[in-house]
Amino acid sequence: MASNLQTEEIVTLRPESNGADSPVDSIAVERPTLAPEEIRAPGRRGWLLPVAIGMAGLIMAGTLGGFLWATIGQRDTVRHQLVVSQTTLATTRTQLTAAHAEAATRKVTSDYMALVAVDGGRAIADYGTLAVCNSYGACRTAAQQTLTDLQAFQAQRAAATVPQAFANADGQLRDGLSAAIAAVQELITGADNDDIAKVKDGGHKLDAALLAIGKAQAALASGSS
Repeated sequence: MASNLQTEEIVTLRPESNGADSPVDSIAVERPTLAPEEIRAPGRRGWLLPVAIGMAGLIMAGTLGGFLWATIGQRDTVRHQLVVSQTTLATTRTQLTAAHAEAATRKVTSDYMALVAVDGGRAIADYGTLAVCNSYGACRTAAQQTLTDLQAFQAQRAAATVPQAFANADGQLRDGLSAAIAAVQELITGADNDDIAKVKDGGHKLDAALLAIGKAQAALASGSS
């Protein structure tokens, strides 16, 4: 912006200090005069800096506020997801516990039923051998094998874990085995002492005991107590 140059005043020069007379010269000196808009410029620049700082503060505050709001939102989302995950984990843990308990119950049932099937089948096979024997030696051997297998069946049944649902049927099986063992022992005693009456009585009692064992096995197979 150009300055408006005007002649402000006339300056009179003093004579030299040597005392010599010299004419007094007057020289016109021009002083610059500032334009009105240049006079107001410093005042306008004075408020520009605070305004700029204030705007920067508002922008920074808005940015930080938005960032803080977003951070809080993300924190709340993560917290909600954590609660959901914990709930899901607790539900899954409960389901797994129930599944483990069910699996354990099934294993107990399976093991018990396998024992009854195997040992019961062996006892029936022994009875079949005893029923068709036609000599003292063969019948005595068959009776002893039947007694041994029945006693083993009873011992294994007593040591096994019995499912609660099969408690009554297991009691019937226990009583049937006890009766069968006693019957075979009577039969063997009669055979060893040539006591035909004991042999026949022992045989009849064994038939009844094996029938009771069969009913107990049928109850177990049907899943009833």
